[in-house]
Amino acid sequence: MLKNKKGMLLIVLYLVIAILFVFLGMFVFKNIWEAKSSARYKQGMFALYCAEAGLDKAVSKLPSNTTPESNIVLNDNNGVAQGEYSYRTVVVEVAKRWRVESWGYVPTQAQAVSSMHLEAYVSKKDLPDNFWDNAIYTAGNVRVNGSAYDIEGDIRYGGSLIPGTLDPANFTGTTVSDSSVNPLVKLDFDSMRVVAASQIKADGSDNVYTFMEVAAGNPPFPTTFWFDQSDPDPSKWIPNVVYVETDLILNGNVGTIGGFFLVVGDVATNPSATSETTINGNGQIDGCVYSTGQFRINGGGTGLNVLGGVWSGTDGVRLNGSITVDYHKPYMDAIRYMINPSSSVQIISWRKL
Repeated sequence: MLKNKKGMLLIVLYLVIAILFVFLGMFVFKNIWEAKSSARYKQGMFALYCAEAGLDKAVSKLPSNTTPESNIVLNDNNGVAQGEYSYRTVVVEVAKRWRVESWGYVPTQAQAVSSMHLEAYVSKKDLPDNFWDNAIYTAGNVRVNGSAYDIEGDIRYGGSLIPGTLDPANFTGTTVSDSSVNPLVKLDFDSMRVVAASQIKADGSDNVYTFMEVAAGNPPFPTTFWFDQSDPDPSKWIPNVVYVETDLILNGNVGTIGGFFLVVGDVATNPSATSETTINGNGQIDGCVYSTGQFRINGGGTGLNVLGGVWSGTDGVRLNGSITVDYHKPYMDAIRYMINPSSSVQIISWRKL
């Protein structure tokens, strides 16, 4: 009997050990599988980043250069190669529309453990005539809160108008829902920055404003729309081009500021980024404001007035408090004909292949 008990205990012990080995094996297998899955995911993301880098490079060379590039190495911050990209650009419509294909490989095309293939359509949109004819022109929603507003001029929007009908006592113009506004046409920001950098004010500063300068409020913004009014012919006067490389946030008594404000942030290095304009308080904008992001005004007790016009991206326009927005054709014409900003190329759609 004792021997039988010992035999049974031995069998149970072996079973317990076997079960432990099974669980241990499952645990090890699970960890190995998760590690491999994580590695594959990481490699796939690197391949996507490489393909996106190729896409960005191709778009940055348009419209003048459609030359393909192959096996361009991407390094990390330590100079270690992480992957490669290749791309090619096909002209769909001369000087207006292109199809770009981009490939990303990790670690290389020749020894790829992961790859990604992207296709994008890129367009250079002509600036429509109605781009210059509105008090408010936005790819997003127009939201007007309260009843202390006054808008003189047309409103064209790609999203929604909230409320759906504006009080005619506060609004003079027409509202137009226009899906073609979205995405907002991108201007030729490089050429606009060159103009802003060339405009030297009386204090010796130019019209390019960095993050630090906007945060410090120094140098101050121009106080009039016009940079040069010396010509006897007013049609040849030159506006201030104010290029803002960050969000434009102004608080308190703003006073009077003027010019063609381009609130575009770091669009030169990150084309998909947006920057917004937020003004809280009282004052006067004597000019036009183009924001890649939202344009928002919270008018104070004596109100905040915009004489000129407003453009904004898909984040829309939001007006709160005591606000006046008046369309001013002479300013629009000055920007259109004297500075003549042209549009730049932008990605209309893209997909993984």
